[in-house]
Amino acid sequence: MNATAKMATKSLNFYYDECQALQDLTLDFYAHHVTALIDHRLRQEFLVALLQSMNDLIPSRGGGAVLLDDQDIYAPSIDVVDIRRRIGMVFQKPNPFPKTIFDNVAYGLRVNG
Repeated sequence: MNATAKMATKSLNFYYDECQALQDLTLDFYAHHVTALIDHRLRQEFLVALLQSMNDLIPSRGGGAVLLDDQDIYAPSIDVVDIRRRIGMVFQKPNPFPKTIFDNVAYGLRVNG
């Protein structure tokens, strides 16, 4: 495809405990295109969490990069709330943060003032 990818993963690796959930994953996501992920459910969940920087509370290790508009979303200067506002996802099942139900419901109101 000749268009520049809006979002991309480059040689992405992710370990959860001793399990390597993702290995050297390189994908391009284009603006105004629908992308469906068909794979083992566990790998899908890890990838979706990585794409929205939602795994910051999960003890993990890995490598590679996740880029949004050619900017690494895991760079120290990146605002995680801004990243989550810019990336829309539809989950098959509820995907709450590892917090209380109240904190999950109030999250959107808190981050948007």
